[in-house]
Amino acid sequence: MKKEIHLTLLSLCTFLLLTQGCEQKHSDFVPLQGGFGVVTKWVGIDSGPSAALYYKGSQSKPTLIWPFLTGGPLLFTNDMVFFVGAAPDAQGALTYNFYFAAQAPGPAIDISEDLLKYWAESNHLDFTKVRDHYSPLREKAVEGGILIDYVGGDEKVPATQATFVISWEQVSNIIQDVKRTGKQHVIQKPYVVYLKKDYGP
Repeated sequence: MKKEIHLTLLSLCTFLLLTQGCEQKHSDFVPLQGGFGVVTKWVGIDSGPSAALYYKGSQSKPTLIWPFLTGGPLLFTNDMVFFVGAAPDAQGALTYNFYFAAQAPGPAIDISEDLLKYWAESNHLDFTKVRDHYSPLREKAVEGGILIDYVGGDEKVPATQATFVISWEQVSNIIQDVKRTGKQHVIQKPYVVYLKKDYGP
């Protein structure tokens, strides 16, 4: 079963404010699909709402999968979810976006470089020369899988866009590969562990 859910933070925050009040600061776990769901919270007047992705099994408490959703669509099929998540830099500012996938019950897996490597090899490009010059832009559910967009361009690479479709089977294969060969990474606040494959410097 394939499903696309557009996560509208404003709508979720409105739900939070109407049902639970501003003083609670965060919502209860809102289930979406495959055990995954979101918890929204009110950050402040200047920052507005934010949302985090969780997983909740039938007999368990919600487990944090990724704390910084960007407001883009959450894409689901069976027990997998695909999404864009923000990540903090060394100073804690959320300046980077990455493509993540997770298979129940988690953890989240950063597959940004795996997808870009697939695109580069499919277009006979040297992945090592383009990997630092492209950033995730957006994703969309399409027939046969997920439409992926990267945007590139800096002083070394002309402005361009990498657009391609990847199947859910390919996403599943990447997840299994990273689980076998990837490394654990940690965000301390809030604490969450995720996996990423190391492609070197």
